[in-house]
Amino acid sequence: MMTGCCTLPPREAPAIPLWINGRPVLAMPTMFHEIREAATQRLIRRVPMVDQVLAATAVVNASQAQGLSPEATRSFLDSLVVALEELAAHFAGLSAVETQTHLESGKADVANAIASVQTLITQCASGSVSPNNGAGQSTLALAGPGMPLSAAIRLVLPVVTSGGAVTLVPDADAPSCALALAELCGQCGLTDGLFNVVYVQDPVALALVQESGVSQVRLFGPSAWAQRWQAAALNWAIPCELVLA
Repeated sequence: MMTGCCTLPPREAPAIPLWINGRPVLAMPTMFHEIREAATQRLIRRVPMVDQVLAATAVVNASQAQGLSPEATRSFLDSLVVALEELAAHFAGLSAVETQTHLESGKADVANAIASVQTLITQCASGSVSPNNGAGQSTLALAGPGMPLSAAIRLVLPVVTSGGAVTLVPDADAPSCALALAELCGQCGLTDGLFNVVYVQDPVALALVQESGVSQVRLFGPSAWAQRWQAAALNWAIPCELVLA
């Protein structure tokens, strides 16, 4: 699969929407990231790389969203595990296509993601995760290449199950798992605004770190990718956490 950028969006493939405040948001920026099939060069996805102004609306909604109660958190996680198991083949296909790997790798991504949710369920039951349903705890999450569903799960769910909200920036080459997961979480009972998805280039992501509604940054990705962001984090005034695979 080949990727690239274009300034004028071609007509033959739809643009993937953002997910802000529990709803899909169609954006028509000047820059789109293209995802193409390697063998045929067929354009399969256009990813709108939005500016800071639009991306910041997700941060604002996250900082104003009301967190889940402990009871709602447990119900949400239980429903999500069931839904992920029912849609495992769909997510495995998305993961495999957009990470240029075999279907078995996509299946492993899904299995890892489901195991992460089950771990959170156990932690909630034991009391080691204590949700606080107040608003204002907003996280900016950045996902690097590889394991797109696991990345979204590991970056987002520990925050929302602790009462916070997240704006996720997935890898531009593999955005579909993050978008599908955000929509699925809403169907499983997650409050609007707690899980937002935007697509931005690195300079915009760096600018989002400075938004007043962002209280921390979380990273999930390969070592070289993470090291680059950790180096930048030395100049940030907020905490930066690397989530290990």
